[in-house]
This record gives sequence, C-alpha cells and structure tokens, in this order.
Amino acid sequence: MTKALVAEPQVRAQAPVTRRPGLFRRFARKPLPVVSALFLLLVIVACVCAPLLAPYPFDDTDYVNASSGPSGVHLLGTDTLGRDVLSRLLFGGVHTLLSAALTVAFAFVAGFPLGMLAGYRGGRWDRAIGWCTDGLLALPPTIFLLAVLAVFPHDLNIAMAVFGLLISPALAKVVRAVALGVRQEQYIDVARVSGLGDLHIVRAHVVSKLAGAVVVQLSLIGGVAILIGSGLDFLGLGPQPPTPTWGTMVSDAAESLHQHPWLLVPTGGVLALVVLALWFAGDGLRDSLAERWMGPPPSAARRRMPAPPAGPPTVPSGPEVFRLAGLTVGFERAGGVQPVVEDVALAIAAGEIVAVLGESGCGKSITARAAAGVLPPAAHVLSGTVTLDGTVHDARRGGRGMPRGNGVSVILQEPVAALDPSLPVGKILAGSIRRHTGAGRAEARALAAEVLDKVGMPDPESVLRRYPHELSGGMAQRVCIARALAGRPKVLIADEPTTALDVTVQAGILSLLRDRQAEDDLAILFVTHDWGVVADVATRCVVMYAGQVVETASVDELFTSPRHPYTRALLAANPTGGAPGERLATLPGRVPRPEEWPGGCRFSARCPLATPDCDAAPVPLVDLGGDRAVRCIRGEANV
Repeated sequence: MTKALVAEPQVRAQAPVTRRPGLFRRFARKPLPVVSALFLLLVIVACVCAPLLAPYPFDDTDYVNASSGPSGVHLLGTDTLGRDVLSRLLFGGVHTLLSAALTVAFAFVAGFPLGMLAGYRGGRWDRAIGWCTDGLLALPPTIFLLAVLAVFPHDLNIAMAVFGLLISPALAKVVRAVALGVRQEQYIDVARVSGLGDLHIVRAHVVSKLAGAVVVQLSLIGGVAILIGSGLDFLGLGPQPPTPTWGTMVSDAAESLHQHPWLLVPTGGVLALVVLALWFAGDGLRDSLAERWMGPPPSAARRRMPAPPAGPPTVPSGPEVFRLAGLTVGFERAGGVQPVVEDVALAIAAGEIVAVLGESGCGKSITARAAAGVLPPAAHVLSGTVTLDGTVHDARRGGRGMPRGNGVSVILQEPVAALDPSLPVGKILAGSIRRHTGAGRAEARALAAEVLDKVGMPDPESVLRRYPHELSGGMAQRVCIARALAGRPKVLIADEPTTALDVTVQAGILSLLRDRQAEDDLAILFVTHDWGVVADVATRCVVMYAGQVVETASVDELFTSPRHPYTRALLAANPTGGAPGERLATLPGRVPRPEEWPGGCRFSARCPLATPDCDAAPVPLVDLGGDRAVRCIRGEANV
C-alpha cells in the first residue's frame, strides 16, 4: 500500500549504484604515498630477513678494504674497521625499528582509549583526563629517558616504551578533539535513541572517523621515535658495540666525517628516508580513509510526481503511553545555568499524533530532544520526568534506563545529517535491527530490506548498497523513518521531519507517518511550525512560547476557538487563511531570549490585549476541562 506514496524515490532509485573503490585502490592512486609505502615495506622486510639477505655478518671485518666506498664487493662501502655498511644497516634496522614500534604501540594503547573516553563521554571524564594529559605533556621527556636509562643501562626498548607513554597525550588530544566533534553529530543522537549501546556506537560510527587522524598522528610519533631512538644511540646510551644500530652508525660516520665523508650518506640517508617515507605514507593513508565517505552530492534536478493528500487525522485508539511532566531545561552560561524551557507537560495516547507548535526559539526542539534524551552537551535537564508505558523515568538522567529504539525513537530535521556518511544504508539499518532482534548478519540485512519496503522505498536491495550522500532528501528521510521503526517503538518523536523537504516529498512523508501510526498504533510527538502539517496529521496540539506551554487543545478546537492571543496571532498569520488582495496579518516583535523573559506573561510585550495585571506575576497554565488548557489571565473569557 505504501509503495505508491510518492513517485520521486522511484525515479532516484533507478540510478545505477555507485561502486566505490576499496581502500587499496584509493591509496594506489597516490604516487608519493605508494612509493613511500613500498620503500618502507622493502626496508622492513630487508631488516627482518637480515640473516638471509645481508652479504656479511654485521661484525665481520675486512681491514684491507677499510673506509672504502661502494664497490662490487661492498655495495655501500665499509666503515673505519672494514665492516660492510649494507650488512650493518640491515642488522641495525631491526633494533631501531623495533624500539620505534614499541613507542607507537605504547602511545596508542595509552592515548587512544583516554582520548576516546574524554571526547565521547565528556563532562567529568573529559576534565579529569585533560588534567592528566596536560600534566604528562608538562614533563620533560629527555630527563625521564635519561633517568630510565640510568636504571636500565643501554636498554633502549624500555626507554622507548616509556617515551611512548610520555607522548601518548599528543594522540589522546587529537582523538578527543575528533571524538568530541563526532559525538555532536545528529546520527550519533539517532543511534543512541535507536537503542544502540555506547560500545556499538563507538565501534560502528566513531572509530571510522578517527582512523585518518590516528594514522597521521601515529606516523608522526613513529618518525619522532626513530629520530629520538637514533639520537640516544648516537650518544652511546643504546646497545653497545659491536651491536649495530642506525644511531651508532651515524655516530661512527660523524667521527670520521673529514677522512671518510661517504660513510654518512648511507647511514644518515636511510634514517632520513625512512622517517620521510613514514610520514608521507601516513598522510596518503589518511586521505584514502577520508575518501571512503566523500563523494559528489546528488543532483537536485529530478522529476517528481505529486503525492496523494494525507487525509484526515486518525483518532487515537489506545491508552496513554507517554507523558512528559515538569520538564525544565537549561543551558550553561557564564553566570550559571540559564533555563530555556520551563515546566513543560504533555501526554500522548497510543495511536495519537500530538503536534508541538510555535515560532523558532520557543523551545519546541529542546523539549523533543529532552524527551528523547539527546540534548546537546551544553544543555542540562534541571527537572522533570518521562513516563513511558507506565514506568516513570527521571529526565535528568538523559534517557539512561529508558528503553531506546523499542520504547522511544526519534526522527530529526536533517535526514542526511542523521545518517553516518561512512556507512552504507544496509549497515546502518542492520545495526539497529541486530540490536533489537539478535538476528545474524544475513537475517538482519533481509529484515532491513523488509523495513525499507514497509516505508515505501522502491528497490530496497539497491538502496541498501547506497551511501547517504547518494540518496535524495525524501529517500534519506524514509531511511531515517525505517531505522526509527526497526525496533518497533511505542513512541516516535519527530523533530520537524519535513522542514528540509519540498512540498511533494513532504506530503509523502506525512502520509507514511500516518500509515505507520494507524497500522502500528504508534504514538507520535510531532514538532512543527506549519499549521498545514498540524491540520493534516495531528489530533491534539501543544502551542509553546518562550519556553512555556501557552495552550493545549484538540486541533479542531484550536482552529475554531483559540483561547490564547498568541495562538490567535499565529492563526491570523497563516498565509492559507488570507483573502486575495488583502494584506497578510503579521505578529510584530520577536520571541524574547531566555535572559529577557519577564516576570509575568512572556507574551505581554507583543499582545494587543495586555494589561498591567499581565506583568504582575507569573501566569499559570489553567485547565479548562477536557483536553484544553491555557496560560492567560483572560483565557476563560477569550472565546
């Protein structure tokens, strides 16, 4: 039944699916990183296989050819003692590269989890880890390394492991910065409300965004570790002769620089080339990882066919399943916490759509996000409870303990922003489905295709292979709805889900939501600023102004007999109600900012009926019986 809702997705779905090149192919298109990686691989393999590849033992001496240049017998010449330079480079590389690898490993093991925890969790974790990392960065690494070598003489491996711990805050800060930015993306909020756990979200959505930054940082740390380790060897603090390392070979070359300058070319040259190759390869790998989800935006020029009208709203058919009571939300400010939503209360029955309406800045979206437990980091619930299916939850806990995905789910305004750009649609949906059903990979993919078909998506198998940027706005919103419905929630919170869509696609999305409401007995909280949407889909409406509920009523009563002057002004400003040739009514002024809220009625400065009594004291929300309530001292008389 829902497949014919809108023809626009059908036109889009016929486009061929873009086959993305794999990581190896993307990396292979970059000449400098490829050459660098091949050089690194060649050096590592040659050093590891030194006993097989080296032409001479590292301590074998040829006094006849001492201090000689390149020749057929000694390809890179010999040192002052007649030892083969190529052989010593191969054997010495094992010690140098191993110590650098230890630094990278310890930096990653210590820095990555700390940075992830600080960035993803934030708050007290972020502050505590920030103090620790700042303290470590303040310590002088050279003094610590010398102290370690004094306790463990000539044991460069232990010293470089300690250096990895000392430099780990550099990686932790990079990981924290990226994780902090990713945590604030809409698709993370949607994943959390879909019922996915933090570990799954981090693994599926956050780590992929960190990969590029981590690769670059680790390559930088690796290069620095090679230089630091070689510097310690140069000073004679590493393995003692005759054991070769690149640092000791540079030291020997420096001592005989005037008599035998060639010796510095292969020893210092391989050190510099390996460090540069490591950095170039890391930078190229970072670019290749980033290209995984980059791509051209879909064309905006598409054929669209009109969608059928939404039809009359469905009368609620079940008992109350969701109640929000006493909700107060504040934002952190310089002087403390500033409330932006105060004492909001509403209830929704099974199979009912309740609209929340008001101008921008009235607190609609903050109320919806607080109910779903996905407020931005600077926002805090100061008080309030959420009752879901008879169970009361403290709203201050940010949704923890409240069923996600199968209890409450959410649809946000920007559909493409709510989808992880690095994952195809199939993986996005399968993650939610596996969380709630325990299905295997194959079964979850089949269920993902089924739920896409349920929301009217043509050719679901093709869509499952697409990435978010390859979808039109209407298709992306249908994917978001499919994900929200994957756990079969009792309550769906829709935060202006059609605002970013054109009128044709908007009508199809509204019809789809009404179908799901009627067939699944779904309770929907629908945030909007469009009277037409309210009339099409809602049975009751909550009008908000300056962080407060100013009127609640059934949609029919609200259109025919609004009680609050603000509701009347909004209805009068509705373009569909204006007569041709007449000037459209407007509402002068603006919604006051939270710090400008008056002590009395917050609408009094814009209200044509305001009297001194309106500003004398806070105006309560008065119950008028039935589903009606109004926050106005003239509410009962405003008929």
